[in-house]
Amino acid sequence: MIMNSLKKSVRLTKILAFALSFLIFCFSTEAIAAPSTLATLIITEKAAITEGKFSIDTTTTPLPATTVIRSAKLFLPVGETGTINKIKITGPNGLEFGCQDIKVKNGVDLIKACGGPAVLEAGGAITYVAEGSNFAPKLNTKLKVVLSDEF
Repeated sequence: MIMNSLKKSVRLTKILAFALSFLIFCFSTEAIAAPSTLATLIITEKAAITEGKFSIDTTTTPLPATTVIRSAKLFLPVGETGTINKIKITGPNGLEFGCQDIKVKNGVDLIKACGGPAVLEAGGAITYVAEGSNFAPKLNTKLKVVLSDEF
């Protein structure tokens, strides 16, 4: 009886030791101890499309830290298409990111279509300027652009 109990204790100890060593091996102690400081940045800009055209010229609130804008996803009604004649994102350091004449539809990532991320400095606002035309079939609708640090 004592022997069976001892065998069970040894098995349980081996299982616990294996589980603990697995956790230590798979996760560094820094990762276990440090809380996550990553937060997603999302800035949403909206504009009305009137007679197939729109224009946005706005400034966001200051950013808390150096930010890499990785995506600028365009949301339009399904089936709506048009042209972004100009898009320019300017960070507080004066660095600009932009491009011209992109054919778009719902779900297009404007950053990817323009060729890459925009790096913006800490402690300042983003200025976002965009113009578009030839939107159809609805000449009067709305668009939304979501700037994010995620892909």
